[in-house]
Amino acid sequence: MAERLSINEATIRSRLRKLEKSGAMRVVARVDLGASGYPFTAVVGVKIRGRAIDDVAADLLKIPEIISILVVIGRNDLEIQVIARTMDALDDLLTNTIASIDGISGLEKALATKVVKYVQPWGSFE
Repeated sequence: MAERLSINEATIRSRLRKLEKSGAMRVVARVDLGASGYPFTAVVGVKIRGRAIDDVAADLLKIPEIISILVVIGRNDLEIQVIARTMDALDDLLTNTIASIDGISGLEKALATKVVKYVQPWGSFE
């Protein structure tokens, strides 16, 4: 940052520390999914029948490759984002692991060809 702004590194560090102490800003790390070995991302619409949405969502929470779960209004009941290391792993997650969860009656799968924006939730380092 200092190099890009042509400012002394100590000055940047001091300013960042002040912003953090004031509560105006928090410096966090963001995971690069591709660099972490997860180059495949799918957005999946989940249709649920015969079981509560929250119960199905609780089962989906147990799958570490699912990085987001949204309850939605529309054609689907849930929208999830799934990451995988290989296309075979993604296929297995979708066709075996996720599809076999009790209450899931259908999946609308879309493979992401490019991630234009990825916002990771902030976590606490305390």
